[in-house]
Parts: sequence; C-alpha cells; structure tokens
Amino acid sequence: MAKKYVNFRVGGSPYKVTDDYSVWTNDLLGKIIASKTVIQPGKSTVGHRLSDSDVVYTIVNGRGTMEVIEYMNSMEGHGTDPSQGIEHQDSFSLTAGDVILVQSGDFVKVVNESEHDQLTYLRVFDREGWRI
Repeated sequence: MAKKYVNFRVGGSPYKVTDDYSVWTNDLLGKIIASKTVIQPGKSTVGHRLSDSDVVYTIVNGRGTMEVIEYMNSMEGHGTDPSQGIEHQDSFSLTAGDVILVQSGDFVKVVNESEHDQLTYLRVFDREGWRI
C-alpha cells in the first residue's frame, strides 16, 4: 500500500524555477493542490492575485514579509491601478511556524528579508484556483 504514495509527494523536479525562487507543485489529488516555494536570500515572489481559491500558507523556515492587497469589487490587475478599488493593504512579518489564511481575490507577494537564509513555505489550496 505505501508504494502508492511515492507519487503523492511535493518534490522531485521543480514546477517553476527563477533566479529568485523555485516552486514544487503536486496536483495529483482530486480536490486540492499542494506546493512548496523556496525563496532565495534577499529575493521575493513576483506576487499574484488569488483567483477562485482560498489559500493556506505555512512558513517552514526563514523570515520575511507577506504583502496582501484586498480589493473591493474588481477582478482585474494587481493593485497598481487605483481605479481597481483597493479596500485594504497590509504587510505581515513571517517566521517559521506561521500559518496565514488568504482569501480568494486578494493579491499576495512574499519577500525573503534574510541576506543569508532561504525562506520556505507550503501552500494548500483548492483545485479551482489552479493556474496553468
């Protein structure tokens, strides 16, 4: 029976690799997606708007900040245009063990504040929010 679970790990070849961060994703489950992101020292994700999915972020190691923008009524863009109706904007300190819940429609960017250590987090979200 345990042999079945070899393919259900979040690991192996990265799904996405940039100079700033790498993402490993496993979409084998029917209802949820699990992924791991490792951000290099002093770098950040590009940020993205969560569409059709609430997301649970769990910080595994490192320290940094999460920038979150909550929109009012628009489903377009990433908050650079004031006409899109920013309801609230905030930044949260991150350390290992933190669990952050982010709602569908919000823009999220994670920044690694360390100049020496990687920042690693896990994300779990429903399949509706999967971006190919």
